[in-house]
Amino acid sequence: MSQNQITYKIILLGESAVGKTSIINRLTKDTFSNLTISTINEFYIEKELEIKENKISLQIWDTAGQEKFRSIVKNYYKGAVAAILVYDITNLESFKQIDDFWLKEIMNFNPNISK
Repeated sequence: MSQNQITYKIILLGESAVGKTSIINRLTKDTFSNLTISTINEFYIEKELEIKENKISLQIWDTAGQEKFRSIVKNYYKGAVAAILVYDITNLESFKQIDDFWLKEIMNFNPNISK
């Protein structure tokens, strides 16, 4: 049987140093490091999956959480089918920013996105 190629764009959003890059590394490389350099701007990595007869390509975008990069991050909301909102369970402020900033931000630019 022939395989269908389906591509989905997913973005990770949250404050700086909450673990977005660590989540991506665990998912795509099955690795974890306590020493991670802050993401500057953004990067993406692809994860290929095969489900039944479908080949799924996930474009997983890691965005910079620093406030000075927030205007750039807006460019990556377009075309995303899902946003993973990440916070640090040891940092209450990072959790508050999910509702106070990140959720509102993504809904302004891509209201139909899955969260």
